[in-house]
Amino acid sequence: MRQTIRIGNAQGFWGDRPSAAADLLKQEPGLDFLTLDYLAEVSMSILATQRERDPAYGYAKDFVPVVTQLADYWGAGGGCRLIANAGGLNPLACAQACLAALEKAGCRSLRIGVVAGDDVLNWLLQPDSPVEPLMGSGRQPSLANVRSRLVTANAYLGCRGIVKALDAGADLVITGRVADPSMVVGACVHAFGWSLDDWPRLAQATVAGHLLECGTQLTGGIATDWLDVPGLVDIGFPIAEIDAQGGCVVTKPAASGGRVSLETVKEQLLYEIGDPANYLSPDVCVSFATLQLEQRAEDRVAVRGATGGPPPPTLKVSATYRDGFRSAAQLTVFGIAARRKAQLSGELVLERLRRNGWHYRDQLVECLGATASVPCGRPPTGSDAGNGNLAGGATNADLALHLGAAQEVVLRVAVESASQAAVEAFTREIMPMVTAGPPGTTGYAEGRPRVHTLFRYWPGLIGADSIVDQLQWLISRDTLSQRAIPPRWPPPPTDALHRRSAAPSVPSKPPPQPLHRQPTGRLIDVAYGRSGDKGTGANIGIIARRPEEYPQLLAWLTAQRVADFFAPLAPDRVQRFEVPNLHGLNFVLDGILRRGLRNDAQGKALAQALLSMPLDDFPRRG
Repeated sequence: MRQTIRIGNAQGFWGDRPSAAADLLKQEPGLDFLTLDYLAEVSMSILATQRERDPAYGYAKDFVPVVTQLADYWGAGGGCRLIANAGGLNPLACAQACLAALEKAGCRSLRIGVVAGDDVLNWLLQPDSPVEPLMGSGRQPSLANVRSRLVTANAYLGCRGIVKALDAGADLVITGRVADPSMVVGACVHAFGWSLDDWPRLAQATVAGHLLECGTQLTGGIATDWLDVPGLVDIGFPIAEIDAQGGCVVTKPAASGGRVSLETVKEQLLYEIGDPANYLSPDVCVSFATLQLEQRAEDRVAVRGATGGPPPPTLKVSATYRDGFRSAAQLTVFGIAARRKAQLSGELVLERLRRNGWHYRDQLVECLGATASVPCGRPPTGSDAGNGNLAGGATNADLALHLGAAQEVVLRVAVESASQAAVEAFTREIMPMVTAGPPGTTGYAEGRPRVHTLFRYWPGLIGADSIVDQLQWLISRDTLSQRAIPPRWPPPPTDALHRRSAAPSVPSKPPPQPLHRQPTGRLIDVAYGRSGDKGTGANIGIIARRPEEYPQLLAWLTAQRVADFFAPLAPDRVQRFEVPNLHGLNFVLDGILRRGLRNDAQGKALAQALLSMPLDDFPRRG
């Protein structure tokens, strides 16, 4: 029985670095598994459009050249096994395309397991289908109201199908919609022979999967202190060294850039989650409240202590439906009072459309470069009224920017409508501002903006016992079978590999020292954080820079203070979850991303906005 396995991740989203898998296996040829995560809610809508044009598609076509780059590695006897959810809406077609490409490259011995069963669109199309809306998703329409416009509906599967494929000898496992951490959980269950009700170990593996799933976000990408991360041009993808109990050490290739530290790990732990004590997956319900982190050495952080219990009796369903059309256009305005000129330009465009009889369900003017991406903070008063919102207690520099002294802003105007003709009229009206707008208008080389079909996200719950994993096999270009194949497991690791994989108990180098920042008088001085989308809501994880200041942060950064700060974005509700073992707070802002026209439609800038909150009354120590 294996005592340690090494799992890397080489894809954090569809569009990540295409050479990452090949690069990682060159740097770390002894990896046992490599996971690649391609899917998000919006990805499924893109894939549906792709499949409508050609039924042979519906998968992440970028994955095929990634696999092809590894033909020489596998041809030379490389034993790393790939697990990827690149199959999207058509995992079998994805596998067939990969097999054809590998055979053309001279690699003919791989066995590909295809895991499907997540597509529940036909289920949701039935009027009496037992599907519950997911609570807390913010003014969500009923299924009956969107049923006729549904495009995709996929249940988040767990690790079972992946385990079946690996147990039967798959070198490459291609899935549709599985929970992101389940790729790592499946590898662990297979390698260590865990039972599927071994909750403590499954919980630990789920934490490891949650850390790995977003790739370089674990190694310094989008970190609060990104400017201080070394070697960004060669930032490495992450690796988890997981033991038979499920504990792990997260690291990266020694030859790569980036940083793995307590800070980067904590940020990723609190990224895009709800209640940290009740993290739900199809495999296990996990509590992060008992986690213990230790910086073992430079770029080596041990993560242990997760606890778990049985998963919920339901599976999350991610559905998308058509809801009209949208378009967004950008122009750059340069010069004195650029913000005021840009704002007026956008309003003029919309007024002309209104006078010509065009009306929009939603419309938006943003002046990017003048705090428009995340309007927040205290409302303006006096002479400032009517010009937007300042990002909390304004400094003189903030006020000058706010009143229009910015020398350059990007005007962004966006509309949405049930009428395609109305949106097309908008695309024709924006470009005349090139000659009719203010001086210094530029940035129009791309021409008229495009009209896009607008897809909305509809989350629901379906009984877990309603779904059956489907496992299929591709063993040659023209052969499809459902029969079991004798397992082929890579050769046992050498003693040298075991020694390299084991986490040292004594640091070989001193752990990284806390970074010294110039004081700004804002929350970023005492905390760091990260934010991301959760359907129509978002989460913001905030962590104390110094553990001894966590009690002050806990007392000061209340849910009400955060709700007041983001009042211009009108969240339905703000919840705060305390994570004292990580010296952190997790805020969930329901409904804050409902307005999909915003530039920051996925909430990635929310943490940076919150970190700009002034510390005027922060309770200092002593």
